[in-house]
Amino acid sequence: MSLEQRLVLVRHGRTAWNAAGRFQGQADPPLDGTGWEQARRAAVAVRGMAPRAVVSSDLRRAHQTAVMLGAACGLIPTTDRSLREVALGAWEGLDHDEAARRFPAEYSAWRAGVDVRRGGGETQAEAGARVAAALIGFLWRAGPASTVVAVSHGLALQAAMGVLVAHGLVRLDDARPPHLGNAEWIVLPVTLSTGRQDREDAA
Repeated sequence: MSLEQRLVLVRHGRTAWNAAGRFQGQADPPLDGTGWEQARRAAVAVRGMAPRAVVSSDLRRAHQTAVMLGAACGLIPTTDRSLREVALGAWEGLDHDEAARRFPAEYSAWRAGVDVRRGGGETQAEAGARVAAALIGFLWRAGPASTVVAVSHGLALQAAMGVLVAHGLVRLDDARPPHLGNAEWIVLPVTLSTGRQDREDAA
């Protein structure tokens, strides 16, 4: 037997670092004025989905976005550090030119599509497994026929979608998981087995 749910993945609103093209990773800049407005617009859309839970990364830009969404839905967001962005280590705070100068080999490999551990951080695949496992846990706790809204970060969400698709837990129209823009969202149908195997496999 399976329990079909909906998982609504939302990327946080814009920050000044987004606007400046700086790598954020697990650094903690807040939303800027545009980001707050983006969060308000997303909240209007999410309210109509009647979620049972709103969860978010504990980084400020995600939590601030989640607070807006939760207020619109009459819910208090749950924060979890497992939903954080890919850790980028010493790249955090740098723009592209600075990263290319300070870490030329890593930057070249990354631009070529290699999933490198940038600046001593983690790979995107590692972050995807971390976030996917957390999302599955939230879905199990929410229960059958529920909608869970998760606010996280662009790279982490993209990687997590790949993990969930690979394990047959969500369906995507496109072969490649999308990279969401600031305050963009995607609604994914989810099928979790009533057994424990899905959680163990995705972990």
